[in-house]
Amino acid sequence: MNILLINPYVPLEVVYGRHGEQIGAILPPLGILYLKAYLQKAQQHQIDILDANALKMDAAAVQAYCATRSFDVIGFTATTLAYPYAVDAARLLRTSFPAITLIIGGAHAQGDQAGILTEHPAIFDYACYSEGEFALELLLDYLENRIQEQQLLGWVYLKQGVPITTPAPQVPEDLDIFGHPAEIIPREWIHLYHEKVLSYRQLPMFAVMSSRGCPFQCTFCSTPSKYKTLYQGKMRYHSLDWLLEELRILEQRYGVKEVNIVDDTFNVDRSRALEFSRRKIASGLQMSWACNFEANIADPELIQAMKNAGCWTIMIGGESGSNRMLEFMHKGVTAERLLQVCRWADEIGIVTRVSFILGLPTETLESINETIRLLQDSDIHFPYFQLYVPLPGSAMYDQLGKYGKIIVKDPRQRSASKVNFLPDGLSEQELQHAYRTIFKRVYFRWRMVRNHLRFIHSRDDLIRYWKGFSALLQFS
Repeated sequence: MNILLINPYVPLEVVYGRHGEQIGAILPPLGILYLKAYLQKAQQHQIDILDANALKMDAAAVQAYCATRSFDVIGFTATTLAYPYAVDAARLLRTSFPAITLIIGGAHAQGDQAGILTEHPAIFDYACYSEGEFALELLLDYLENRIQEQQLLGWVYLKQGVPITTPAPQVPEDLDIFGHPAEIIPREWIHLYHEKVLSYRQLPMFAVMSSRGCPFQCTFCSTPSKYKTLYQGKMRYHSLDWLLEELRILEQRYGVKEVNIVDDTFNVDRSRALEFSRRKIASGLQMSWACNFEANIADPELIQAMKNAGCWTIMIGGESGSNRMLEFMHKGVTAERLLQVCRWADEIGIVTRVSFILGLPTETLESINETIRLLQDSDIHFPYFQLYVPLPGSAMYDQLGKYGKIIVKDPRQRSASKVNFLPDGLSEQELQHAYRTIFKRVYFRWRMVRNHLRFIHSRDDLIRYWKGFSALLQFS
């Protein structure tokens, strides 16, 4: 069969606001890269991928692309923000090619798989709620009559208008069996990818995933429910041999100078993070790297070892400077701990990037001001702010009515830079104003400016900083 897997185009302003083109990130679609890397090993199907997001191909462009080829199955991956754009493209494809099997997977499908099919029963034939590699392999076997319907695993489909959920496929302990996404990325796409404007140092850059799962219980996130059910409560890892080979392929074949390790939490296994740092040095690989980092599993020894191995920045999920808010969202960290870890990193010479979400349930002006005060007293180098986007499948999602109301009900209008959910006690104007002013209150301080001057070492650094500064000036 001829299969096309698509990462849909999401305009950067949807995620980052009206200056998104200047400051936003475009990251490689590792999900569909893994699918192709795994499925092509059997050599039973022709697997093509289309990163419409990086190529900025809207629904009409995707339709035109598909019209020049012949596909039996077309699949989309989609986050919650990307979902309406996947629907747009799929609707056009259904109209143009009614016989094609259309499927969807990714984070949004995992959180609301039955809802996708009932909302759009005439568009998608199947929604994948599980990890995709085994599930897609089985679906293709089913479509070619090699297995029976009862052997289909990991999918939801409609039967006489009723959603049917098949059992989940097995969860493999050995992630190495899925192959190397780095081996199948089209060379001409490498230059399209980058992190947020001040979140990378060198291009070309790429992303790598070395583990799957997250054992933490943040209620705003959809991962904890998947971790308990789909992943059977297990953290699973690629071997360090696999990880170092993935990096070698990227550096030697594509000239990649920097990688972002996009595991939910890279240091969840502290000893593995230490061993990787040791082996990265011994390997001779020169690329710098970044990772997502858990503040509660941190100490100066680990941070120093990572710095020695080329790690230049860590991304920490802070979410709030209010301990009350942190406890409410089951974050498992305190504001004081965040400050301590960022102080260690600053002393060692690793840049800290910390995410903050404004407008979560129970948020107040006082808790927002606590976040501002924490940042004003800290050495956090790059605080990132977004407004809360309710995620289907998260523990918080089904409780939202107790704490406020969703004011953006059209999926197409959701944005991380606009008020989507309004907590009780706050007005939309207050929350939007807080979001628009927090950047200047935090970034336009001499302590912050002084820290950032330390990071300008080249003409490219200067250009990136100018883009970020210009966007900040225009933000309000």
